[in-house]
Amino acid sequence: MKVTFFTKLFILLRNRYLFISFLSAFLFINNSFLFAQDKANNYLITHQDSLALENVIVEKYYIADSNDYNDGSVSPLPKGSITYRIFIDMKPNYNLQMVYGNQNHELFLESSTYFFNDKEADAITGFNVDLKKINKGNVALDSWVTMGAACRGFTGIPREEDTSKYSLISTRSSLNKSDGLIKGVLPDFVPFNLDLTFFNNDSTAKRFATTNGAWASPGGVKGPTAENRVLIAQLTTDGKLSFQLNVQIGTPTGGYIQFVANKPQGQEVEFKGLSYK
Repeated sequence: MKVTFFTKLFILLRNRYLFISFLSAFLFINNSFLFAQDKANNYLITHQDSLALENVIVEKYYIADSNDYNDGSVSPLPKGSITYRIFIDMKPNYNLQMVYGNQNHELFLESSTYFFNDKEADAITGFNVDLKKINKGNVALDSWVTMGAACRGFTGIPREEDTSKYSLISTRSSLNKSDGLIKGVLPDFVPFNLDLTFFNNDSTAKRFATTNGAWASPGGVKGPTAENRVLIAQLTTDGKLSFQLNVQIGTPTGGYIQFVANKPQGQEVEFKGLSYK
């Protein structure tokens, strides 16, 4: 019998600690999420749980103009670039545990051209975005994945929810009153079996995909506002964006439910909004 990545992950998580390697750094994660708890393994989802995922929001965070194309940045934006942010919108008290792909449900992020990766940002996740560089060149428009974080010390929220009068971003006229950033305590971020160098200065980055990996937050993460929306990616491209996602959401009672883009199996719940074209 072929042992899949998630089978291995399940076995590891039944032990006290999970040992993983990422970019030559070894991390120990306390056994507290995903398939770790016996009661979660036998958990039968309720009707309320099946409605936990309310929406997948694709926000046009920033639309570049001619000034952006000719601003002399180290990494100039291609003409026609749009910066998208993707949010997982959940019911109150539920938490996002991971974004994943497996043999039955591929995960992919794709552009009909290429994704923009800013050389000065040097960030593969929202957690890596340096606040001190946020107004340098096109750092604020870099492409990355995340579990809430949009830069160090700040969580990403839809701009329509940003009611503050102060913006960290002063170099973009449409963002200098509403930047979609809110100060907060950031969760842990753990990639499983993913090569995130795709988001690090790759000028040919076109399709990010996995059938055997995930990015996750041990213990789960909730949105910073009452709407409970968690940012999972920022993607800038001058092409057409498409994606297919699968997410695992933790329930208020300690169980979990998996939402997939199509062809659900077992207790999986199909959610059409996880597919975008």
